[in-house]
Amino acid sequence: MNATTTTSSRPRLPTKLVLLAAALTAAVGFLIWTGTQGATVYYHTVGEVRDMGSDAYYRLIRVNGIVADGSIQSATGSNLISFDLQDDSGRLPVEYRGTPPDLFGYSSEDRYQEVIVEGQLEPNGAFRARSLIVKHGPEFEPREIPSQ
Repeated sequence: MNATTTTSSRPRLPTKLVLLAAALTAAVGFLIWTGTQGATVYYHTVGEVRDMGSDAYYRLIRVNGIVADGSIQSATGSNLISFDLQDDSGRLPVEYRGTPPDLFGYSSEDRYQEVIVEGQLEPNGAFRARSLIVKHGPEFEPREIPSQ
């Protein structure tokens, strides 16, 4: 037998099948990547958002801070709530449209709770929040419902 005429005993995969497998792998990889991008949003401090300047405009970001004492205002006849978020570096005005969490607006030891807002900073300096999360410690317990 001549070495140049020897053929491989393995069957060759059709090119279409290889291309289909590569396309499916790429599609699944893309879906995993885009799915985790929205779930891994880092939250910034008020100072970090201020330092970002115009780079923060219209980007989806999360901001962590404490609700400034006496800053919560509700618009009559609508579900718009505005308040200031603060930390050691300053304040950020926030507007939230929706029903706030039950614990929002309560203070403990003369200090409001810590919150995380997710939304977009606008050029006028206001942060339009699409979600509002109240942070609490492990001592959180739901209210007792009185028996009837």
